[in-house]
Amino acid sequence: MKERTFAQLSTGFWVMLAFFLLALWLVSPFIKIDASDYEHAQTNLYRLFFGLFILIIELGILTFETFSPQGLARRVSNFRAIAVFIFGLLLLAFVIFIVAQSAVIYLKAGLSQIESPY
Repeated sequence: MKERTFAQLSTGFWVMLAFFLLALWLVSPFIKIDASDYEHAQTNLYRLFFGLFILIIELGILTFETFSPQGLARRVSNFRAIAVFIFGLLLLAFVIFIVAQSAVIYLKAGLSQIESPY
């Protein structure tokens, strides 16, 4: 089996970190979103889609890299397993937060249209 050098490992780390920071930048408008963001809804939808897509792909990669050695009868560190689990929970909480926040904005906009028919 070919062994990896330190330069290859650190390059992979920096690439994953760059993708993670890109994904955080893409989803950053959704941390605080309000009705004034309707004019940028199409752009924000694409940003949300690509940001979540990158985060889900990274979660899959990290999960595979963490738990695949167990199939080869090598023990996985508890820290890595807990870190992947926490990352997955944070990603799930963020998705639920965005869906709930979007639903509240949508319902508020609907109520304001009902109250003022003109």
